[in-house]
Amino acid sequence: MLGIKINHHESGILLDQQHFIEALLEQYGMTQCKTVNTPLVPHCHLTPATEEEINSFNELKINFRSAIGSINYLSSATRPDLSFLVSALLQYLEKPGILHWRAFLHILKYLNGTQELGLIYEKSPNNSIEAYCDADWGNCRVTRRSVTGYLARFGTCVILWKSRKQPTVSISTAEAKYKALCDLMSEILWLKQWSEEANILKTSQPIITWEDNQSCIDIANNDGNFNNKRMKHVDIQLHFIKEIIAAKTIELRYKPTKEMLANFLTKSVSHGELSYVFEQLRLERIGERRSVEY
Repeated sequence: MLGIKINHHESGILLDQQHFIEALLEQYGMTQCKTVNTPLVPHCHLTPATEEEINSFNELKINFRSAIGSINYLSSATRPDLSFLVSALLQYLEKPGILHWRAFLHILKYLNGTQELGLIYEKSPNNSIEAYCDADWGNCRVTRRSVTGYLARFGTCVILWKSRKQPTVSISTAEAKYKALCDLMSEILWLKQWSEEANILKTSQPIITWEDNQSCIDIANNDGNFNNKRMKHVDIQLHFIKEIIAAKTIELRYKPTKEMLANFLTKSVSHGELSYVFEQLRLERIGERRSVEY
């Protein structure tokens, strides 16, 4: 796999992109930069650049699209911790400003201190798939669109993750949550088909999907007041989710927000929250594992 190093150890493999990151830091003259412990300052929101900010960036003569493409590759291959900020920066490829460039440099400072991080894939006694789904309502300060974040694990190994701004405005938290669940469902349907064909899951075994809004779960499971007028705007999404639940493709369960692993895919979070995610998703430093290279 291009730019990805496979480290073998006694119980599995570790995928990392340290050499790719080193080359990226060298390319932008950031090998000696000070490090930071989050990809973006917590609770920071990026906004469209002003004409002055665009002009300031243009004076640098830098290919912003190429720069963001590099970290987009990292975020989609081995570094889910970059996904939220990369998704946000991808919205400004046409008219980047100096503040967007500084956000990119902030990522490089973060990568300089975390370049040894990699994803662990090893055998697990729990041969099942579980998914986590979240949405940050009205996250975008300009459009007020929400951000969807979801991931799935096979045993203890993360096998997919996604962060993206929703294409339309949601008028309630429930609508944002159901839109996120609908996005996840297309991934779940593919995962379930693949896992059954590979004899990993039993046909009757639903994929546990965790959600941190109990009201949404109750309504999706027909335990809530579906006829409430406030829910009419999510009618189509809700019926789709109900069908998936009725077919036993998924089983929707509650997870407290502080344990919601998809939360970091919907907003910028603190170092403490990232550390919890690293532990749960098996994102570890290479040096912490005795490895043999092939």
